[in-house]
Amino acid sequence: MNNPLAAILGFTDLLLENPEVPGSAREDLQIILQETQRTKDIVQDLLSFARQRPVQRELVRVNAVLRQTIKLRSYDFASHGVEVKEEFEETLPSALGDSQQLQQVFLNILNNAYDAVQEAGQRGQIKIHTRRQGEAIEVAITDNGKGIADPQRIFDPFYTTKQAGKGTGLGLSICYGIVRAHGGEIQCWNNENGAGSTFVVRIPVATEGALSAAAAKEVGR
Repeated sequence: MNNPLAAILGFTDLLLENPEVPGSAREDLQIILQETQRTKDIVQDLLSFARQRPVQRELVRVNAVLRQTIKLRSYDFASHGVEVKEEFEETLPSALGDSQQLQQVFLNILNNAYDAVQEAGQRGQIKIHTRRQGEAIEVAITDNGKGIADPQRIFDPFYTTKQAGKGTGLGLSICYGIVRAHGGEIQCWNNENGAGSTFVVRIPVATEGALSAAAAKEVGR
């Protein structure tokens, strides 16, 4: 299904670049472009939900993955006045997991936090805190947005708090599956002060055996 959707997007783009297309038709083409892209996103989310690939285990520096993820949205944060505060424990041990999948989890949570503070109509702030908690690495992402109507359902497939036409309700379900596949847990709640919500992800610390295996792999390269 992605191929015909890509064709529609491509030809619509070409028509929009044509200066001879009248204004009324351009408005219709913009709607076609927008809705086709939304359909493409839904298809991609469905594929990701149905075909979650196995975790490719390696040593992961969680702080580094978070910093890389923040950079992906840095322009949007800066241009819309959203302040991002990093409170990272710099002595965190490594986790054993899939850095790409964990980045997908963090990016999805950041995207939701960004949308929440935008909808709240106030100066947005997103705080990202990392620490070691026992035998787990804990990542807490807190925003001062509008909060979540039903946090208990936020990880259910197809449940969404976004406006109609935005989001598929699968992103956080995919995140839940990824974190569970890592042997971790993910939670969400509304902040006590009534401003915004907090997502917490906990991933197990890499064992001594995993660290030794990774070191041996590096030597063998």
